[in-house]
Amino acid sequence: MNARQTSIESYHRLENLAEKRRKVYDIIDHMGEACNLDIADNLGWDINRVTPRTNELVKDGMVEESKRDISRTGRKVIYWRVKS
Repeated sequence: MNARQTSIESYHRLENLAEKRRKVYDIIDHMGEACNLDIADNLGWDINRVTPRTNELVKDGMVEESKRDISRTGRKVIYWRVKS
C-alpha cells in the first residue's frame, strides 16, 4: 500500500469517527502528544469522559502510545500521539 492510499484511508476513517472521538483525536493531533489529563483540560471534560475515547482510538489504530512520563500531577501517565 502506498502513502497516498494510506492517507486516503485515514481520511475516510476520520470522517466516520463519532463526535467525541473526533474531538479527542483533534486535540492529540493539534498538541502532537497529550495525556488524558491534557485532553480533558483542553476540552473542558472530566477525565472519565476522555479515557474511553482514547482507548477506542487506540483500538481503531488511529492513536498510539508516545511515551510514559510523569504528569503535572506527579503521576506516571501515558502520552498519546496520532499514529502515522
